[in-house]
Amino acid sequence: MNRFYGFFLIIALAISASASRAEGTAYSDNVIRIGIMNDRSGPYADLSGEGSAIAARMAAEEFGNKVNGTPVEVVTADHRNKPDIGAAIARKWFDADGVDVIVDIANSAVSLAVSGLAKDRRKLVLHNSASSELTGKACNPHSVQWQYSVYAAASNVVTKQMIDSGMNTFFIIAVDYALGESITKDFKAAVTRAGGKIVGEVRHPLNTTDFSSYLLQAQASGAKAVMLANAGSDLVTAATQAQEFGLTPKLQLLAGALTKDVVRSAGLKVMEGMQTMSWYEMYRDDGSKAWAKKFVERNKGKAPTELQASTYSAVRSYLKAVQDAHTDDADAAMAKLKGMSINDAFAANGHVRPDGLMSHDMYLVRIKAPSQSVGEGDYSNVLKTVKGDDANIPLSQSECPLVKK
Repeated sequence: MNRFYGFFLIIALAISASASRAEGTAYSDNVIRIGIMNDRSGPYADLSGEGSAIAARMAAEEFGNKVNGTPVEVVTADHRNKPDIGAAIARKWFDADGVDVIVDIANSAVSLAVSGLAKDRRKLVLHNSASSELTGKACNPHSVQWQYSVYAAASNVVTKQMIDSGMNTFFIIAVDYALGESITKDFKAAVTRAGGKIVGEVRHPLNTTDFSSYLLQAQASGAKAVMLANAGSDLVTAATQAQEFGLTPKLQLLAGALTKDVVRSAGLKVMEGMQTMSWYEMYRDDGSKAWAKKFVERNKGKAPTELQASTYSAVRSYLKAVQDAHTDDADAAMAKLKGMSINDAFAANGHVRPDGLMSHDMYLVRIKAPSQSVGEGDYSNVLKTVKGDDANIPLSQSECPLVKK
């Protein structure tokens, strides 16, 4: 009798071990490994950097750092804003280190380099980079543009109602590289569609310290508003000097790539009244505020930027996808992502479109006066909420090969 029970005990243990191994092998290397790649030491380190890694860890912690019993690991790397370095890191991560998904990046040139590697190796990449090419001609089945695209930001910063009411002529001051070119292209097309007119444009080098000649040209053009098609320190310098020269508030300043770290560094006194599209509002609801409060406690008192909140959302959604798929296979995980409704601290009414764009609500905002802000990160007065599919390029106009016309 003892031998009889012992026999069945051995069989039961074998079946249990076999089932455990079967579930384990569904996840490569028995680890779900997430790579957070971004600028960790350069000009955009505050925008993403370690803050994005913190956000990713917070997402993993919501799952207990395990998915279906498989450990979740977050690793980081600094691409230093160089495509060759980013591609080398991605190649090593995919080929040698067992990284299943790369998140953040936040540099369009690096994203475009990494995206092709992900496709070739059947891995995933969830970008915070803004180039419309990522979900246009360069789209691929293993890539998602999570945060926003330049098209959405540049095409919705002025409404037809505003143009009809008199804000109908525009001057563009653009940085002379891909970002400025993309914003300019999409903004000009949107203004023309709405019945407005572009009365002039100039290009400036990256990291310009004197915008006086560009601002005086804008003033002389007779434009009612000026689009600042730049970012970071260039945007701050242009806004500061526009105020010093007395151009504002007579001229309405618009921004095509304004982020919360820039508002924080410049101060509301400088940025007050600037109109822009926002793709993340931390004071949107109680859930967004609660998550932001936890993030602030872990990020040395600094509120989350758009990219950091987006990284949290991307990692959280990815982990939910591999949980539901019971595997970290790229195709299976992507299928779950594309069937998912995404509502979290970053995104409202989100979903992944066939072109790989994570479409979610966006907000037309004006920057608050200092007296209107209730605390860190409260920088915007929301003028209008724009549904994601209204804000982004229609799928019928998409150049993505994955989209069936």
